[in-house]
Amino acid sequence: MRYFRIAIMTAALGAAGCAPDALNNAGATGLNGFLDQISRACAPLQYGGYQFSNPASGTSDSGYDFWLDQTSRLYYRRISPGTYSESLNSYYGAGNQGTIDCTLRNLPPG
Repeated sequence: MRYFRIAIMTAALGAAGCAPDALNNAGATGLNGFLDQISRACAPLQYGGYQFSNPASGTSDSGYDFWLDQTSRLYYRRISPGTYSESLNSYYGAGNQGTIDCTLRNLPPG
């Protein structure tokens, strides 16, 4: 019983760490609009070996999942622009600053 409670608590803490729309992006109309905007303004959205031509359409790729989670956190002000830049460069490698800067320029005022 004790291990069951620990597993439940661990799962709850893990879910709480996700951005608000990470589990239900269909209801995130503001975020989807932002993703559409940056997919046009910053085309192509290129990070390392990944290119996201239509981010709001989604994909099952782990590179996309990481980008969506970090971009959602940025949009909802859960992380700073500096943390966003650092996390994407750490995950995808160097050479992404142009796309990151474009994303940050298009971030709505908070």
